[in-house]
Amino acid sequence: MEDRNLRTVGLVVIGNEVLDGIVLDTNSNWMELRLTALGLEVKRLVSVRDQLDEIGEALRFVCDACDVVITTGGLGPTHDDMTLHAVALALGVETAEHPEAIAIVERQYKNLYERGIVKSPDITPSRRKMARLPLGGVPLDNTVGGAPGVRIDHDGTTIFCLPGVPSELKFIFEDSLVPWLRARIQTNYVESIVEFDINDESVFSPAIDKVMKKYPEVYIKSMPKTYGTTWTLRIWLSARGADSAHLQDQITKAKQYLEDITGIISRPVE
Repeated sequence: MEDRNLRTVGLVVIGNEVLDGIVLDTNSNWMELRLTALGLEVKRLVSVRDQLDEIGEALRFVCDACDVVITTGGLGPTHDDMTLHAVALALGVETAEHPEAIAIVERQYKNLYERGIVKSPDITPSRRKMARLPLGGVPLDNTVGGAPGVRIDHDGTTIFCLPGVPSELKFIFEDSLVPWLRARIQTNYVESIVEFDINDESVFSPAIDKVMKKYPEVYIKSMPKTYGTTWTLRIWLSARGADSAHLQDQITKAKQYLEDITGIISRPVE
């Protein structure tokens, strides 16, 4: 295993159906919550259409700033599923049928056929297309659908290509990405969300600025709601670093200092 301390991750969401408003992108939020909890900072999120040049441009933009890049969508059998071809073009490599990938596709369609979900287990050209990976890519098992995920290491960045179907994405993410990421992340993440009995963010803002200057390791973000709908202000405190106990101590002290400055006692948000 290479000696890497992963810190940043970027997401590339691919699909006309997302940008046309037909499909709501819930995948990104689902992954963001889990990636943040693992200790990674989600640095960039880009959505692009099913176009080779758009996918390549987005990939280069995100790879430029992130240790890990995750693409979603475009791994299926149809003509507009072109993610792997676009990734290969962007990286300057060819695509080729991968023996482990075709074995996954064959197993899945045999299983789907036996369950009566598809009418034939035959590996047609469109199904075989899902096993063509960029050279150097490693297939990731998918026991939910037909298309394998893919991991590609390129020039110091690791790219994961996942299907857009949420159930398939979630399986591959938990089964393949989480173990791989945990073995390479040395950063801890700690957060606390509390409420203060005040409804005016503009009045509370100077106190946040003062606390963040005293505790620079702690990021504090106010999360207001529409005026008149609530009399409380939700405050999110978070910190990243090597020592989780130290981070928790800094968050506790920052929260206490915020209470001291404002004269308002906070309460935790469940």
